[in-house]
Amino acid sequence: MPPQENAGTNAGGPLTGAVPVPSGQTESGGSPRMPHAAVIASVAIVVIAASLYWYKLSNSGGAAPMLAKTYAIGITYYPQQNDAVIGFKKSMESLGYKEGVNVRYDLAKVSVGPTMMEEFKTAIDRMVGDNVDLIYATFENQASVALESTKKLAPGLPVVFITRFHDPVEYGLISSYKSSGNNATGVATNISETIGRTLGFLKEIRPGLKKLGVFGDGFMVGDIGGAYLIELRKQASKFGMTLVEYKTSAPPGEAEAEFHRVAASIKPGDIDGIFHIAGHYIGPQEALENDLAVRLKVPMSAPNEDLPNGGMLSYSDLASAAGEQAAVVADKIFKGAKPADIPVEFNAKSELTLVLGRARAAGITFPDSMLFIAANKYEDGSSFPEVLRER
Repeated sequence: MPPQENAGTNAGGPLTGAVPVPSGQTESGGSPRMPHAAVIASVAIVVIAASLYWYKLSNSGGAAPMLAKTYAIGITYYPQQNDAVIGFKKSMESLGYKEGVNVRYDLAKVSVGPTMMEEFKTAIDRMVGDNVDLIYATFENQASVALESTKKLAPGLPVVFITRFHDPVEYGLISSYKSSGNNATGVATNISETIGRTLGFLKEIRPGLKKLGVFGDGFMVGDIGGAYLIELRKQASKFGMTLVEYKTSAPPGEAEAEFHRVAASIKPGDIDGIFHIAGHYIGPQEALENDLAVRLKVPMSAPNEDLPNGGMLSYSDLASAAGEQAAVVADKIFKGAKPADIPVEFNAKSELTLVLGRARAAGITFPDSMLFIAANKYEDGSSFPEVLRER
């Protein structure tokens, strides 16, 4: 602690460097006597300052002061990624961005189908024309469209993405995880880890699982699930599994009838399990595959996005958590950071989810090791939270 000045006497001598006595105070050490008008002014200043502080705090949710600018964010998503949108908006609000006050959202929801890419392009071109400040793409193919559109119409417009079933470098969205090299950044799924853990869980359920069924080309929309299927082919042999791939050359409009024909031809013993690939031309395909799994008495896995409608287990990172991380990235951009300077990160949260009733219907018993670590256990599709059932 620094020495105190003028505190006491100097070896019995008088004080040196004495501070002048303020007006209204006696040298004998009496209390200062502030004029009445000065007292009133001081109190008024304190009251005004306190009022301004609490006004700002109450209007910021206690997280951040209100922003002068109103930001416009264009969001593209599939119905299955509704929770990625909700997670993003929730996190944005916690960061001080209140919808209708200092941020507005332009939403474009497009269903999986033959025209989805054209629909996303139309929506994103319109968003760019409406001068949005940022585009949030909840899937890699949407992000690809956004990068192409911004390159032509608004170079430098930030794109924040989530990738679900592709590596963003291999897919061509970014140059590297450290720096995208363009106007995009975001949150990625580690598909190698996700598929490996899922195959491991299937093996725990049925140690003798050898033949794993998957509905691939023709049933699967390649631009969504293609890389996922390639990775599955790579890893299956590591677990002693052989992929039994069911394919079709029928056009998308005939995919459902073709699925029923193929499924009816599969007999017990033909496959020991089903691995559902997300992205398909048949809206309820995960439910149809679940019916097949129950008939064959085999376990079935599905990505988190499709599990409310079909499947017995999912090990997946959460789209809602990725949305929350994406909001933090957007906030950094709005505060001046360039997308190329923000490293792409992996989704920080993955969970094992079990659907107990569907497993029982197929004669499947989950081992205690899975029941212990499962973050979610649902009886059936109706047990899922409403936000997930609305996918």
